[in-house]
Amino acid sequence: MKQSYRYLLKNAAILTLSNFSSKILVFLLVPLYTAALSTEEYGLYDLIISTVQLLAPILTLNIASGVMRYSMDKSCDIREVATIGMKYVSYGTAVFLILCIVCSRLPVADSIRELTPYIFFYFVCYIFNEYFTQLAKGMERVKDMAVAGIGSTIVLFGGTLLLLLVWRRGIKGFLGAGILSQAFAVFFLALRLHIGKVLCRRRCGRELQKEIVMYSIPLIITTIGWWVNNVLDKYAVAVILGVGANGLLSVAYKIPGVMNVIQSVFMQAWHISAVREYGNEQAQYFYERMFVSIHLLMSCACSILILLDRPLAHILYANNFYEAWQYAPFLLVASVLNTMSGFLGPLLSAAKNSAAMAKSGFYGTAVNVVLNFALIHFIGIQGAVIATVISSFIIYWVRKNAVGEVLQVKRYYRVLLTWGLLCVQAAVEIWADSYMAEVVLAAGVVFLNREFVWLIMKKYLVRACGERIGNGIYGNKNWKTISGSSGGYCTTLCGG
Repeated sequence: MKQSYRYLLKNAAILTLSNFSSKILVFLLVPLYTAALSTEEYGLYDLIISTVQLLAPILTLNIASGVMRYSMDKSCDIREVATIGMKYVSYGTAVFLILCIVCSRLPVADSIRELTPYIFFYFVCYIFNEYFTQLAKGMERVKDMAVAGIGSTIVLFGGTLLLLLVWRRGIKGFLGAGILSQAFAVFFLALRLHIGKVLCRRRCGRELQKEIVMYSIPLIITTIGWWVNNVLDKYAVAVILGVGANGLLSVAYKIPGVMNVIQSVFMQAWHISAVREYGNEQAQYFYERMFVSIHLLMSCACSILILLDRPLAHILYANNFYEAWQYAPFLLVASVLNTMSGFLGPLLSAAKNSAAMAKSGFYGTAVNVVLNFALIHFIGIQGAVIATVISSFIIYWVRKNAVGEVLQVKRYYRVLLTWGLLCVQAAVEIWADSYMAEVVLAAGVVFLNREFVWLIMKKYLVRACGERIGNGIYGNKNWKTISGSSGGYCTTLCGG
């Protein structure tokens, strides 16, 4: 079991180094492009990127997810898995090219006709980047993923400075920087994985191809569900309130983006470990510890960022974008729910239960569609944000029920109460403007999870200085009593 934690922590540490540095650079770009682009321009850019992210899994049959899962299956030939993935990614490229040619001839595409080549190349680089990243993850090439992420972000940062701020290329420059960034990751991973040697020259087995495709297709619904949950609100806001309003909502996602740094680091490492440990005798115990740990981390981060919402908005948002601060609090709560749903996804993936993931995506999509168009009419952009929170919870709830006994968390009611407090804190930040009330609610979040906070402090801080303290109340003798096999909740959370 110790090896499992070491393996997870090692991968998380490597990905933290790459993701943290990468996200910091991207975070620094927010004031730059909010100053260089109008709300309409950024709203259009965001819709283009969101559309690419929607079409990519549909046109490729979401094959990248299947490549990741089956490349970790020791009974499968990695060369056949990689070749099957490459074939469907190539098919997706061809279909998208046809769509671009057809759409460019339609009158409704007049406003974006000049952007068509940029959109095509962004799509191509995006789907190949997804394919190579998932293949690298399945091959457990975590260091290569990390370097690709850092290099890609540096290229994005430099490209944005040159194309958007120096050469003033506007939305074309912004898209161009994104293309260069994705292309760097594609070429780097292709070289590091020796893709020419990995791909199979002979014909792949039909049974394996069918199995991978049948696993991947239900995940299209899952991906669309995530897309709807994170992006449909932008389309709905753009249609009902205008592209400028969508620009505000898109920028509001940048503060929750801090949460996504934590989430993305953990989830990439977690996906590998969850599949790797599935079926082991102590897997359930391992999963429970990780669930409680990531929930505590994300909930505390959410509460702190809600407290810092307006100060961060003053720093990050230029010109007319400042009012986007009021949409960030509930988006932060949605990020917590999405993280916990994302935590459950690899458990279902390990069991090859893509149907359950599809079911959660379908229900989340249905709820989001209905609530978006209902609430936006009544309370504007905030209605779209609230719809996102509710649909995020639906996705989580369906997945939690599907996981069943694989994940059992003691005192689970505290998880739900924590989310309730975060929702109240978000509402106070937006409508009550009472900083003291927010501080009290933030303290309540810590209080609800006090056992785990205290046990972490004891396990790591007290043990670190145990030799100095000796065998007093915090010494090693009493620590063993506290965290021993009879420790109940203590043992479950911290492993003794």
